[in-house]
Amino acid sequence: MSEFRNSIAQANVQFPIETVIEPVAGENYSRALIFMPLAEVADNFVSTTGLTAGKKVELTSSNYGEVTKGLLQKWLVPFFTNAPAALLGVAIFDVETTDTSGSDPVVVPAVSDIATTYATYKYWAYFKFGFSATDYAGIQRQLGELCLVDPLYSQLWVGTSDSNVLTGTSTLMTALTTYEIDARVIYNPNANINPALAQVGDSLAVVNASGTPVGNDVDMHAFSGIAASGSTDADGNVQNLSVDDKAALDEQKIGYNTWVGDGTENVVTEGSMTIKGNVVGAQWVKNYIEYMCKMKAANFITLRNRFRNNDQYQAILAIVSDVVTGFIAFGRLAEFKITAPLFSSLPVSADSIVVPNAWNATYIDKIRSVAVYGTLYITQPSK
Repeated sequence: MSEFRNSIAQANVQFPIETVIEPVAGENYSRALIFMPLAEVADNFVSTTGLTAGKKVELTSSNYGEVTKGLLQKWLVPFFTNAPAALLGVAIFDVETTDTSGSDPVVVPAVSDIATTYATYKYWAYFKFGFSATDYAGIQRQLGELCLVDPLYSQLWVGTSDSNVLTGTSTLMTALTTYEIDARVIYNPNANINPALAQVGDSLAVVNASGTPVGNDVDMHAFSGIAASGSTDADGNVQNLSVDDKAALDEQKIGYNTWVGDGTENVVTEGSMTIKGNVVGAQWVKNYIEYMCKMKAANFITLRNRFRNNDQYQAILAIVSDVVTGFIAFGRLAEFKITAPLFSSLPVSADSIVVPNAWNATYIDKIRSVAVYGTLYITQPSK
């Protein structure tokens, strides 16, 4: 390449290329975020350097084994085993304390409490989890109240090992229902795992035809890394829950794990609803579509010279079709129709477009049971 130096090609011809790093809109719907009290960081991270209240640590399948320890690492093993390409964060918050070292108690305010930390990172991940070895029910309640205000950006998932859920006397469930918090709750008696986090890992494991994991099964898909939700027998084998225990959890809309029963160590999560009866998967898809349409429409109307006319109206409707199309190809949505009125029929306005009943589609749920009946004909023998 000696001939290139000081040549016409080098000195007289320029093709400068600007490098732009573009954020990926909607990637928050493919992430999970755990909120952890500052006081519990030392027990769950190998090094606490830089891990102060208000900070977020991003974990991947490549680094979590080196930087985490304790119960947090046990939670993360099944998550990253099933979703090695996923990204998960831990947001650290502080709590108010009382200093009793002096003659009079002194209240020490939190540096960055859970509400402040949540406000900072709520857009980073859709799936929210609370971590606490000391006040588990309390943190779920606090986090649940925050998520309740932001249903488009946040969905609270809660794993519990409290066997009191089987009798309807769980402190956790009392806290959630008393404050009218909606959450996806999954029970497994193994206190070293979080069955809800394990299920999210399975749901984020692959990209579907939408170009994202959004809309993947949130129940009844086989995955490994945890056992069933029943008790352990005399031989040390984990059993499935009894019919009565399953019925008790179903009534409270609490999910649980059951062996597939195909000779593998795979389980499924049974139960597809939040404790308020909302369909978890449908909420995920609905919120993603709404979020993406908001982002794309905001980008569209802020471009130069977007006037209120039929051409721009049709372009806005096309945004909806573009976002929904992937879920139709995936099979998660069907019977999609643009039902928007003609532009000339819209409510009169100088600068806004309001479209009542613009589109509809049907959410297609998964197969959860199969019963195939048949008839066997037997020719009566002569003797």
